[in-house]
Amino acid sequence: MVGIKDVAKQAGVSVSTVSNVLNGRVNQMRKETLERIEKCIKELHYLPNRSAQQLKSGNVKMLGVLIPSFMNPNFASLVNILEKIARETYGYQIILGNTNRQDDQEQRFLEDISSFGIKGAIVVSADTDKPHFVHAIKNGMHLVSFDGLRSSAKNSLLIDSISMDNFKAGELAASFLIQQGLKDLMFVSIHGDIVSRLNKISGFKKELEKQGIDVKDRELIIKEIENYGDAELTGIGSKAADILLKTRKKLPEGIIAINDMVALGMISRFQSLGIKVPEDISIIGIDDTYLSSYMSPALTTISSPMYKMAQQMLKRLISRIEGQKLKPKEFLYMPKLVCRDSVKILPKR
Repeated sequence: MVGIKDVAKQAGVSVSTVSNVLNGRVNQMRKETLERIEKCIKELHYLPNRSAQQLKSGNVKMLGVLIPSFMNPNFASLVNILEKIARETYGYQIILGNTNRQDDQEQRFLEDISSFGIKGAIVVSADTDKPHFVHAIKNGMHLVSFDGLRSSAKNSLLIDSISMDNFKAGELAASFLIQQGLKDLMFVSIHGDIVSRLNKISGFKKELEKQGIDVKDRELIIKEIENYGDAELTGIGSKAADILLKTRKKLPEGIIAINDMVALGMISRFQSLGIKVPEDISIIGIDDTYLSSYMSPALTTISSPMYKMAQQMLKRLISRIEGQKLKPKEFLYMPKLVCRDSVKILPKR
C-alpha cells in the first residue's frame, strides 16, 4: 500500500512537505514543487489516511451541508456551487444531509458529522435557534445559516446569517408586474411559517400598498399534497392553478409564485387547460433555477447572486474552523429581475 513516504521519496521532498500539500498549506511553496508532488500523488494513486489526519489534527477537511430536500432544484444548485468552491479553493469536501425540515434528522446529522471530526456545517433554510443547533454550537460546531430563520428576533445572533433580501424580492416581482399594467395580482405560496417565504409575501404586499392596490385576499397558501412541500413543488403549482380556476370568477392578471418550481407547475397546468401564458395570465417565479430558461414560455423570475453568497458562506465558515475569531454577522444580498417570456410586456411608447 502506497504511503506518504513513497510520495515524498518519488517527489524528492520531505514527508512534511507532502503533508503541507495534503493539508492545503501551499502559500509559501514553489509552484514547480507543488506540481511535482501533485503529479506523484496521482501517479502512485496515493490516498491520504483520513483517520490518521483526524487523530493528528482533531478534524478533517470536510464540511456538512444540511438542506431540506434534494428535490428542490434551487438547493441542488447551491450544493453544486458550494462543492466546487470548497474543493477548488479550500481543499474541502462536502457531506450532504437531507433533513426534510425534521428536527430529529437535523440533530442526527449534526451528531454524525461531529463524530467524524467535522467541525463546520452550512444550514439551509432552517431555524438555527432550535435547541439542537444551539447545543451543537456550544459543543464547538461552527455553523453558517443560509436563507434561514430565527424563532426569536430578540435572541442575539449566534452564527452568520447569509441570504437574498427576500422582502426586496417580493417587492421587485410585484413592481415589475404593476409596471406592465397588471393590478389584479396574487401571491401563491406553500403552507408553513418559514421566514424567507413570509418576507417575500410582505414585500409583495408592501409594493401593492405603495401603488394604492388593496392587499386583501391576495394570497393563496397551498398545503403540501403529501408530507413535505419541497419534494412536490410542481404538484403544488398545479394544485394552485386548479384552486384559482374553481374559486375565482376571473383569473388574476398576474401571479407571483414563491419559487420557480411552483410557477412551472402552474404554467404547465394552465396550458394543459388551454389557458395561455402570458397572453391570458402572467406568471413570475423567484429563484431562477436552471430549468426556468428551458420552459415554454421561459420563466420570468427573480434571481439571487448564488455564487457570491456561496463564496461568503465558505469563507466565513472555514475561517472559523481554521481558528479565526469572527463576530457573527448578517449578510443580505440584493435580488435582480430576470425578464423572459412568462409576463405580458406592455409595448414601448
